[in-house]
Amino acid sequence: MAELYLVRHGQASFGSPNYDQLSELGFQQCRWLGEYFRQRDITFDRVICGEMVRHHQTAETICAALEQPPQLETHVGFNEFDFKALLQRFGDAHPDQAVDDWGDLRQVYRCLRAAMLAWAEDRLPPCDSQESWHEFRQRVAEALDFARRGGRTLVSTSGGAISMALSQLMGFGAETLVNLNMQSRNAAITHCFYTASETYVTGFNQVPHLDTPERLQSITHS
Repeated sequence: MAELYLVRHGQASFGSPNYDQLSELGFQQCRWLGEYFRQRDITFDRVICGEMVRHHQTAETICAALEQPPQLETHVGFNEFDFKALLQRFGDAHPDQAVDDWGDLRQVYRCLRAAMLAWAEDRLPPCDSQESWHEFRQRVAEALDFARRGGRTLVSTSGGAISMALSQLMGFGAETLVNLNMQSRNAAITHCFYTASETYVTGFNQVPHLDTPERLQSITHS
């Protein structure tokens, strides 16, 4: 059977003016993951990214540590949804639940959970400049089809896209999707086997390359 490795990007630059940039720790997480693959002789027939800078940095760093040339393909379907715009839209509709400290990760995640559920359940005011939940779902489905074309494929993407992919593969609803998204760890692996007719999820949010006493403090969620 063919294999699909969905990898969330390394730690990004939360709290800085430009979130879409790996932190120093984010680059290190990806190097460790590439070394993990190399030690186990895991190479990839295809490497696919979303369009975000952090997606490309993640894939390139993994491939460098793996000592595999990064021949990257890009698919817009693996982009993350615009979480900042979603939080702003949710805050405008629910001022009492709006983010007032963008440097407070717990507050941002608490508001994001509520905003995602409202988005999924169509409880937000219409906004032509932002994609609908249905559009998000559709583009991730198209990206999954693009990725599942045989061989062993690495996909560098984001937690929202991975959670949406899992909801389609496993058939669960929005609340479970949002709960999984809130758990997403940086540089974590979600692994699938697939055939022409079936896809089997065999692992979610795994960080074997960080599962040592000296690296446990390097497990992050941003």
